[in-house]
This record gives sequence, structure tokens and C-alpha cells, in this order.
Amino acid sequence: MKLLAAAALLAALVPAAPHGQSASTGPSTSKGPERRADDCAHPPAAPEARHRTDGHARDRMDLSPAEAALVEARLNRILDGLLQGGHGASKSANLRRAAPITIPVYFHVIHAGAKGNLSNAMIQRQISTLNTSYGGGNGGADPHVSFTLKAVSRTDNAAWFGDPERYEGTYKPRLHKGGKSTLNLYSTYIGGDLLGWSTFPWKYKSDPQMDGVTIHYASIPGGSIENFNKGFSATHEVGHWLGLYHTFQDGCSGQGDRVADTPAERDPTNGCPPYKDTCPASGEDPVHNYMDYSYDTCMTSFTPGQGTRIHNVWTAYRA
Repeated sequence: MKLLAAAALLAALVPAAPHGQSASTGPSTSKGPERRADDCAHPPAAPEARHRTDGHARDRMDLSPAEAALVEARLNRILDGLLQGGHGASKSANLRRAAPITIPVYFHVIHAGAKGNLSNAMIQRQISTLNTSYGGGNGGADPHVSFTLKAVSRTDNAAWFGDPERYEGTYKPRLHKGGKSTLNLYSTYIGGDLLGWSTFPWKYKSDPQMDGVTIHYASIPGGSIENFNKGFSATHEVGHWLGLYHTFQDGCSGQGDRVADTPAERDPTNGCPPYKDTCPASGEDPVHNYMDYSYDTCMTSFTPGQGTRIHNVWTAYRA
């Protein structure tokens, strides 16, 4: 889910001593109960990114145009140096030639007793949803990305569970596993109007232990957050972890999300409108794209250009 740079995402952390920690890593055989409701957050964003008419937003992962320009200049320099640059048709050719990306996942369940203690079956459904989303199984392009669950950790800690933003700087360094090409996925309760957050790949080098994705535990497939319970909050946040912007990045001006085949979009989408076109440039708003703010029931696809960007960013920062 959305605004401010990833730097602000990390700088806003307030580390504090944990309360009643009990953590374990490695494959887990315990099962938890069904999930309940709510959402997630990060530092203040522009009102249109922070609030939705239905009370939910996905995140605050927007960059300002200036921040995005700096990120893109650095990315292009790296890709040019690796002979992986190029635009338009050549990028599509790069994707066709690129080897599939397989990502190991460490799934960290932060819970308070029974609340939020996801079962192994629920975790497997979320991993399956990621594989379907990033394999083109719901429609659109196949980005050739897959996910393999390596281990599950469970931490019964009411303080971490109740205020994950405050304690992020405490629990992530303790739970984080693997390196830059490993996804650490944290599920917890996130109060407020959002559904999760992520780190961008270009932030890994400066703070590797903070790298990863956090989602509201009730946003997983079959969860209790109405309209946001098909597991696409994780799909969306992992998109940021792989280097994708929101489809409405930069609005109608600038270079947008730096993907040529996602039409310009001024405003994030609420719900699942049959028609939405907020920019004068050609093409309707990509309301079915995983990187918009639509209902989970509306989301179906990535574009070929987003797949290419994922592979280019992966080559630059996570390979």
C-alpha cells in the first residue's frame, strides 16, 4: 500500500523494547484460527493517497516526482553499465530473454495469542495467490516470477502486533532472514486506513535488515476485510518490493510509473468502476492493475511493461 519515499518509510521507525516476545523460526506445524479485520499505515501522505471513500487504502508508497527522477536516473546508470538498459520494444525483448525469477519467502506471523495467528493453510493460500498473480494466472502478462515458501516464524507479542510501525525497527532485525533476493513477508495487525507497506529494492543496501513487505493479516485470501480479502494486498506490496510504482505515480504529468503500457492516471481507483479516465493522454485508467488501489475483486493483471521493469530492477538491485 502508499506515499512518501521509501526513505521516509524507514526513517519514521521508532525502535523500542519488545513486550513479551516469543519467537521461533523454521518450518512451523502449529495452526492458528481464522482472521479478523482492519488495515495499515506509514508517514502522512497526500489526502488522495491516504484516504479512500470506503475507509481503506493500500499503502503510502508514492514518491514525489523529484524522488522518482533520482531513483530512475540511478537505475538507468546501473542498467546501462550492465548492458541491460533500453526502452520500448527492446525492454520487451529483454523480458522474453530473461530467466524466470524464483524468490524464496520467509513468512513471519506476528500475533497476539490467537488473534492474527495464521494457520499454515492460510499462509500457503497467500503464497499460491502470489504465484498466480505473478504467473499471469488471473489475466494480463506473465512476469515470470514465482515464490517458494522456505520457512514460517511465529512471534506471540501483543505490543508488536498492536503497533507494528512503532516496533518495526525492533522485530525486523530479529526476524529477518536471507539476503537481497529473499522476500521477508510479515503479517500483523495494522490499525488505521491502510493495508500494508513495503521497502523498495534500491533501499536494500543502506538497511538490509529492514527489507521486506508487511501486510494486514486479515487481507490474506479468505480474510475478513471486505473487498480486500483475496490476497492482492500482498501482490501489490510485493510489486513495490520488486520496483514497481503505483499506476498513478506522477499523475497526468511527468513520466508516470515509468511503464509505457500503463496509461497515465491522475487519481487512485476506488472500488471497481466500469469506466475511469482521469488523464487527457490516450487510454483509460488501469483500474484492473495490481498496482492501482482498486478492490481485490477488481484486480486481475500486470502489463508486459511492468514485467520488464521487474526484471530490469531485479538485475540492478536484487540479482
